[in-house]
Amino acid sequence: MTFFLRLAAGCAALLMLATPALPQSKPAPHIDVLEVVSSGFAGPGEAVKRGKIRQRFSRTQAVMGQVGTKFAMTVRPVGQPDGADVMLRWVWRAPRPIGKDERTGKATREISEEAPARIGSEAQHSFEFRSEEQLVKGNWRAEVWNGRRRLAVRRFAIR
Repeated sequence: MTFFLRLAAGCAALLMLATPALPQSKPAPHIDVLEVVSSGFAGPGEAVKRGKIRQRFSRTQAVMGQVGTKFAMTVRPVGQPDGADVMLRWVWRAPRPIGKDERTGKATREISEEAPARIGSEAQHSFEFRSEEQLVKGNWRAEVWNGRRRLAVRRFAIR
């Protein structure tokens, strides 16, 4: 009887070795941290220059706002696997309502845009004040999200 059990176990082992290996699926891209490389302002028609980043501070200096003023932020996603494509959601939050939501018609304090990025490479996104309605004076926030995780915040003031 043990001869047949050994024979069956040996055949099963041979079958497992003979079956082709299933292809390994690639791990889902994951952002560990988002490095804020720079942030800054530009006047109407100007390119945004790379601003200095002060460690442990999330505030950028204030600027006198006018239509055409831009605030830009450059980030670098760090994670695995290097070079993988990820989606970042950029959210610009105003101190007071800046318009109406196109879908609901309700007053909104934020503008949200999605943009692709690559792990290990820099990505820049900017917000331009295109109308007087958007030009709300006060403390604004630029946030970068990946899924349900808020990865970075920069505060800036419009005077």
